[in-house]
Amino acid sequence: MPKSEYGKDSVATRPLFFDRVNEGFPITSTAPFFQLPIELLNDITTYLGTEDLKSLALVDRNCRQLARSVQFCTVTLDYSVQKHSLVAALDEEAQGRSVNNGWLPQPSIGACVRRLIVATEPGHFAEAHNIAEPRDTEDLRKIWNGYFGVYTVQIGSAIAGAFLNLEELSLQDGNVAPKHLLGAIPASPIRTLKLGRTALEADDPIPIPSGGARWGVESLELEVIRDLNSSSSQCTANFCKSVLEATSENLERLVWRGHFKDQQSFGQPISFPRLRTLSLSLISISDDTVLGSFFPSGDTSTLRALSVDIRTERVRTFLSTLGQIKTLQSLYCHSFAIAKDPDISFIASNSQLKSLALSPYTNEYLTTTLLPTLTKFTSLTSLSLISQSPLIDPSSLTYISKIKSLTQLWLSAGKQSGWAVVDWEIDHDTLLTMLSPLQGLRRIAFTRDTYRSKDGVPPIEYYYEYRILPEALQPVLGGDDLDAAWEEWHRNRMVDVARRYFGAFKRLRWLLVGNYPIGVMDGKPVVESGARDGCEGVLRKWWGLDL
Repeated sequence: MPKSEYGKDSVATRPLFFDRVNEGFPITSTAPFFQLPIELLNDITTYLGTEDLKSLALVDRNCRQLARSVQFCTVTLDYSVQKHSLVAALDEEAQGRSVNNGWLPQPSIGACVRRLIVATEPGHFAEAHNIAEPRDTEDLRKIWNGYFGVYTVQIGSAIAGAFLNLEELSLQDGNVAPKHLLGAIPASPIRTLKLGRTALEADDPIPIPSGGARWGVESLELEVIRDLNSSSSQCTANFCKSVLEATSENLERLVWRGHFKDQQSFGQPISFPRLRTLSLSLISISDDTVLGSFFPSGDTSTLRALSVDIRTERVRTFLSTLGQIKTLQSLYCHSFAIAKDPDISFIASNSQLKSLALSPYTNEYLTTTLLPTLTKFTSLTSLSLISQSPLIDPSSLTYISKIKSLTQLWLSAGKQSGWAVVDWEIDHDTLLTMLSPLQGLRRIAFTRDTYRSKDGVPPIEYYYEYRILPEALQPVLGGDDLDAAWEEWHRNRMVDVARRYFGAFKRLRWLLVGNYPIGVMDGKPVVESGARDGCEGVLRKWWGLDL
């Protein structure tokens, strides 16, 4: 199975500038680098390793706070012993600020935190409470009281009072009851909130601050599920509605992942005046109040990027009557497992699109309905297209070749799940010929493409799994490690393919083929990954799917 690490963003969140985390306290340190402009300290500390930071923290108070700005820039609460101590210290800072008008006598840990992730490790939880041992009901009650009544309460206290510069809160702990933590958000400076698969015992709305005040959250990732162990957990609609109401006034980005049979309704529309980016996945709705909120009638929408799952009839019907969204620049439509091809009217109404991504469609639909429409899109620079069939009809390529504005093209076909079976036997001769008019292309990606060994074995579906080296090459490349020899042969084979594409498309700078990302330098292909890589992350980013 290929990796997906190419282009992976490994850059950690940068620490805050020292003057901000030092909270106005005077700099008294004699350390030489405090003589430099204060904005340079941020760059210096990012090059220090863990042990260097520990040593720096021992020098004096200013050095300790400078080290903390890196050490506590991102905090993950995993329920380890060390993190329990940290939570208690942060709670103490919050309590100290609450009785001193927000002031502490010395620089704090909380002022250094930009990102907070609550993600309990099951192993740490089991170790802390000896879960492996049989426990009676009273012991279990004490465990949960300690967890919900002390641990999460202390975290909520820190969110409300200790984190002066907290920008992102990520709740990835399915056991954390949202009421212990979400109530602290209005008092915090949080701008990004991520709720990942949070299980609800009951579908209770969160309390919204009095006086109509709303959270300052600008980016929200919302995925809550019903607690299958709770008989009272039937839906998540009330909770989701209340969170969206609380964030509606400031929300600019929403990624909402739902679950089938979990019906959502707002009762009455909610206004999202600043919403620019919207991703709706597997959202089942019982009426049009949800979609009506995100797509208001009239020319008032501010959406620029939209990713929408059109597997449900209600969503497809709503979109077919929506018409043009003048501000919309990027559109991604999911359509897996639809019994029939969807209405194209919404796509056709938005010919101003610059980026378009569409999941599996039949070749007949592509050639008779969809692609003829796209040839009229004069601003379209980015296209991602999946053919349901394990081949791409040459007629489809003819239509694509007429979209002369394209600068990047991502094509795929056939089975789209799992790597054991890949069935698109790609025809590079046809692709090179049919796509040759697209001389503005700078990136091309082929995914789920497979090949034959020169002796015809194995079947194409298992080309990557079996990794059979052609018999004629086994004495030359084989040796003791046939798998490594096959990888070398396949990589060289893809380099030869890339050479043809870079020769045919003079502006082309990047190609993904056979699970190898390949660039070009001085006119020659350069493999940019040491191993096969699906490049999923960078593809989604470049083609506008990573909303």
